[in-house]
Amino acid sequence: MTTRNILIIDDSQTILKVVSEMLKNNGFRVSTASNGKEGLEKALNEHIDAIILDKIMPEMDGNEVLEKLKNNPATKKIPVMMLTALSNIMEISKSLEMGAYDYIVKPFDNDNLLVRLNNIINKAEK
Repeated sequence: MTTRNILIIDDSQTILKVVSEMLKNNGFRVSTASNGKEGLEKALNEHIDAIILDKIMPEMDGNEVLEKLKNNPATKKIPVMMLTALSNIMEISKSLEMGAYDYIVKPFDNDNLLVRLNNIINKAEK
């Protein structure tokens, strides 16, 4: 089985550390970015199998990053999972309409995140 490379884009160093460790312990390779600009660069320059994306970030929020990813032919097929504290149904709907494959609200359960991450990767490969 091929090792999947997951890009985590979040301005919280705690989230980057916790999610990175959990994914590495489950056989994933992990790249991280602490802002949207850096995340977009990595999505373009590395082989990324899926992206976990925060919504609330300075400079460029998660929806802006998602829009740029989905409008770029080089990144539009990468499955994106939103991982954010925003639980408002309008926010969830907006991200899903913009092309996010899934949406998880913080705080989150590691096992649930892992199952849903595998699901979006499998959906994207079909």
